[in-house]
Amino acid sequence: MIIESLKREALDAAGQVKKAYGEYRHFSSKCRHARSFSAPWEEISGLLEFFEDQDFYNALRVPDDNTGWQHAGKGGRKIAADYLYERWLKGTNPGIFTNSIPSECKAIWSMGPDERKSHVQRWTAMLLDERFATLQKWVGQYNESQHEIDVQFGDADAHKLQQKSIIGCTTTGAAKQSRLIHAAKPDVIIVEEAGEILESHVLTALAPTVKQLVLIGDHKQLRPKVNNFTLTVEKGDGFDLNRSLFERLIIQGASHKTLSKQHRMVPEISKFPRQLTYPDLVDGPNTSGRERIRGLRDRVVFLNHGKQEASDKDIRDRRDPTVKESKRNPFEAEMVLNCVKYLGQQGYATTQIVVLTPYLGQLRTIQDLLRDNNLYADLSDMDQAELVRAGLISKAAADLGKQPLRISTIGMLEP
Repeated sequence: MIIESLKREALDAAGQVKKAYGEYRHFSSKCRHARSFSAPWEEISGLLEFFEDQDFYNALRVPDDNTGWQHAGKGGRKIAADYLYERWLKGTNPGIFTNSIPSECKAIWSMGPDERKSHVQRWTAMLLDERFATLQKWVGQYNESQHEIDVQFGDADAHKLQQKSIIGCTTTGAAKQSRLIHAAKPDVIIVEEAGEILESHVLTALAPTVKQLVLIGDHKQLRPKVNNFTLTVEKGDGFDLNRSLFERLIIQGASHKTLSKQHRMVPEISKFPRQLTYPDLVDGPNTSGRERIRGLRDRVVFLNHGKQEASDKDIRDRRDPTVKESKRNPFEAEMVLNCVKYLGQQGYATTQIVVLTPYLGQLRTIQDLLRDNNLYADLSDMDQAELVRAGLISKAAADLGKQPLRISTIGMLEP
């Protein structure tokens, strides 16, 4: 019964929001597009009578006639309520009411056109603010009703969660449902891939009942993604927004355990992270003796060339808003195409090949080149979303069935 009542309140408020927004938008549109727009006298009069200087109201309203007779103008037509207001707007005198204007209001009729226009613009702005305040009031009431509905449902959900031993969610989900997480009264929180999670996202999940926080990840690999390079550790200005709580604690000497044996990379590849980052890294026994790559002399090949990169002005990498365009290198894209073809000639299927590139502009260049050669790219979901957002591929094209050859910007490749 309570929820149904709240739903009705929310529905009524939604109707009022729609009505208030329509009025605000209509009035705002008139203010923007009409050079000499002025609100009607019935609105201006109310404003002047209750919120502005009373002298304006007395100067611009048609005097009352308590005799029962009505004022008439030329041709015997009845004098409208906005008679004086319209004459004042046009910069003329009070007309048939010249002798009826109170002495304290004569200065108002002596104003020049610019001063009169200034007052009208100020009154119009005040009326627009009133409409916005009304819209704000109903939006607030709608939000309050929705919040109460969420609280009612949340109480039921919280009761369900309290019956569970394990609750699994993303850190974004934990932030959105922080009230539920707190209501569940967790005592242990485990964060996986903690090195890639923003510190704020971890903190939102910490309820007062938490006794132990377990962070699992690698503080020496990818940091959390931040869409402003000036706030990153790499920029060096001290903001360090992309430094995870995991990395920060380890830097400050927090106790931690590190795995030293790896089972993925062959020794020819593991020597690079060993020399650069992990001096104590040990290769597992199953990393040796694997089949060599057909057609290549070594497992790792570096190529050097002097072909300069170009700019892709149609797209920029959102991870660095300070840069207005992305990068591309058509020569390297041709190299990628030839490498893919060559590996195919050695008997490798496209499902066994992954292409990584550092720039979104280069990703599009490679994708176009592969498509022109009948090799279709399977973009990572995040890169695909970026290209749709930039208007470089349609949503319909993005929803088509995925093709085998995988291509992604660095850091966005899904496992």
